[in-house]
Amino acid sequence: MPSPNDFIPRWQQSEAAERANFQSFLAELCDYLALPRPDPTQSANDRNTYVFEKLVDFKNLDGTLAHGRIDLYKKSHFVLEAKQGSNAPAFSTAAELRSAKPRRGSAIRGTHGWDEAMLAAKGQAEQYAKALPASAPSDEKL
Repeated sequence: MPSPNDFIPRWQQSEAAERANFQSFLAELCDYLALPRPDPTQSANDRNTYVFEKLVDFKNLDGTLAHGRIDLYKKSHFVLEAKQGSNAPAFSTAAELRSAKPRRGSAIRGTHGWDEAMLAAKGQAEQYAKALPASAPSDEKL
């Protein structure tokens, strides 16, 4: 199991690259917490009970379907929507500030924009959860 002295500094430097970072981060977080990592995805979506990028269909008002992907899903437990922020850039001169075009990810951490991005992510996760099919009743006899 990784120690906090390794895990935390490694991921504190992560910035502005959600797609490149979220699966590695969450897999390592599982290791750190001594939890199982998500399973490999299978072709039958109903078998994907603990996976990255769980497929979900949204029913539009006109009857068509839109497709989405849940960043990390565990059936009957959680839906996780990942967002990657960045730290405020440090510039030593005004010229550096004007010429720099740093990647920001969802927003700069610790700002009002970051708070708004987190609320939007919460809303996105709630929409994914609502779009999931209802669980089938248990076949177990009481």
